[in-house]
Parts: sequence; C-alpha cells; structure tokens
Amino acid sequence: MNSEETVTTDSQLAAPPSDSIRITRQGKIRFWVKHGLDFFQVSSENPDKPLTLHTSPADVAQSTIPRLISVVEILKREYLKTLDISVGQLTGLHQYNELQWEQRGEIAAEGEDRASTITRVLEGKKHPKLTLAPYMKVTLCRKVLPGMHEKKDVT
Repeated sequence: MNSEETVTTDSQLAAPPSDSIRITRQGKIRFWVKHGLDFFQVSSENPDKPLTLHTSPADVAQSTIPRLISVVEILKREYLKTLDISVGQLTGLHQYNELQWEQRGEIAAEGEDRASTITRVLEGKKHPKLTLAPYMKVTLCRKVLPGMHEKKDVT
C-alpha cells in the first residue's frame, strides 16, 4: 500500500450533518461551529434548507442561552469567511430568533394564595420562585424563509 492510499472503514464515514443542533452545558463550542459549517458546505445544492440551533428548558442559573448566542455569532462570522468574494458571494446567513419558556410549577390562582404570595414577595423575606424555564431556538438559512417574520414569537 502506498503512503498516499488510505483505508476507510464504515465507522470512519462521515454522517451527513443534521439540520438541528442542541446546545448543552457540557458540549464544546468548536464542535457545534464545525458541525454548522459542515452543514452549510454539504447543503450547497439545497440552499433553502435551514439549520436550527436550540437549547433545552432549564433554570436560569443553568441556562445555555448565552452559549447558544456565542455559537450563532461565531458560526455567522466563520461562514462569511468561507464565501468567495471574487464571485460576488457576499450574502450572509438570515437569522430568526425564538425565545420561549416552559411552565415549571403552578402559578397562584386568583384569591387567597395569590394575595399571600404577592405579600410575601413584597416583604422581601423570600425571593419569588422561578416558575418559567426559558429556552431559545435560532434558525439560520441562506435565503429568507417565507412566513417566519409573520410568526408572533420570531424576531
């Protein structure tokens, strides 16, 4: 076997990148950015296909939304570096943000419980308990996605 020849096994074949990336606390930013860039390189024949990056609902102290924003900004910057300026490819990625939340626990109903909860919070003895868990979804695409701007929660 020549030094130029390489052997590739089935386990070494690269799987096509999926169109969704979940950002976690323990993952590496460089892997997510590489996966996103690979997605846009492979999907050059289908430029309408969007890439969605999202977090999972979590407590505010454990939120991965700041990591998601970092990954998106790095991905957009690195994507621009891959464009061929001599051909006139200067269009970056279109970004659609959705900030959502999930209910974690019961909100006090009208009446006695609600009044006592408000009184306790205003007294300052205890901090109000967080009942909503925020999460975010960012969609990146080479072309404008029709109908995304009309959605209520999309910016």
